[in-house]
Amino acid sequence: MTHSMSLSVLERRQLSRRVDAGLLRELLSDQSFQTPTMFLSQSEIGSNYRSLKAALPRVHIHYAVKPNNHPLLIDEVVRQGGNFDVCSAGEIDTILKTGINPAGLIHSHPIKSAWEFDQAVARGVEVFVVDNQEEVRKLARYRDKRLKILVRFRIGTIRHAVVNLQYKFGCTAGEVLPLARQVEQSGHEFYGLCFHVGSQCIYPENYVKAIQTSHELIHALETAGLNVRVLDIGGGFPVAYVEPVPAIDNFCAPIAQALDRDIRPGIRVVSEPGRFIAATSVTLICSVVGKALRDGKIWYYLDDGLYSTFSGIVYDHCQYPVVTAKEGAGRLSVLAGPTCDSFDVMYDGLMIPEHEVGDRMAFMATGAYCAVSGSGFNALRRAEYTVVE
Repeated sequence: MTHSMSLSVLERRQLSRRVDAGLLRELLSDQSFQTPTMFLSQSEIGSNYRSLKAALPRVHIHYAVKPNNHPLLIDEVVRQGGNFDVCSAGEIDTILKTGINPAGLIHSHPIKSAWEFDQAVARGVEVFVVDNQEEVRKLARYRDKRLKILVRFRIGTIRHAVVNLQYKFGCTAGEVLPLARQVEQSGHEFYGLCFHVGSQCIYPENYVKAIQTSHELIHALETAGLNVRVLDIGGGFPVAYVEPVPAIDNFCAPIAQALDRDIRPGIRVVSEPGRFIAATSVTLICSVVGKALRDGKIWYYLDDGLYSTFSGIVYDHCQYPVVTAKEGAGRLSVLAGPTCDSFDVMYDGLMIPEHEVGDRMAFMATGAYCAVSGSGFNALRRAEYTVVE
């Protein structure tokens, strides 16, 4: 499927549920604001949150801060009644500005430096994740506290998510019980289980399999006298970028059924969505700052690139739909970033109508794993946020 579309095609396809094509047309033609600019929709954040909550009514949402930590997004999650998944002292500090109780946060990083661990405990975080013996040994530092520890496990899957988060983290199912016992022996509380089948996962059967494994582990743990209070099912719910994905209620239906069937009512079920909440809330507007004909292709040099907002192409293995106001026959084109590095090329082989220097292009669903992973390479201006609603 092509990565590009005109505004008229966008209206027909309804790639994002509430795309205001009229507003987008204005943004593409308006020369009064400087680009690159990320337009952030507060209503889209709230709608995404409510859609996921309706699809998984039993699940308590802890928004994963890492894909987008914009204050408006954080505040909207609080307004919707959500909580947070954090991975560092910096993320904790961002969240504590809302006044939320740190004891309700989940620190989901399975590997923490001693300094990061100390900072989180000092700030009042109580719930942590481990997946190996060395991490459990770090608990001995906190003799004056009783922390709540989740053990993260992994499962085998035939098909992987786009970002396979089981590659780096998660113990085997057979290692869970020994780790849980080690936690209890350390003087802290074994609190429950967690898994993460990967980010941008389009296979609900992976969640179902992990839930079934959780059921088996819970039985083994409780038979051994270890109480399971929480099951964290991770995040990874898919977003429509250049390929369609199932509607969230359809995608989550087998997951919700598996939870009701396999996880007893007394266990609190939480999830850590990031991408699904954040991605479609942002539209990036860029300008063409240079143009050249090279080897039969039109090269367009934009004022944003791989080293900034488009960093998700590299780190998140993602492509973002390109929307233009131009109509007409497509020309074989390349979109490159503004830096002096030849690596800085976002799209090669794109078919779009011919553009001129000064024209603008929109990139949809750039709210997750984009701005946060960019850098200041070449000291070029980075995209700034503008709230549109």
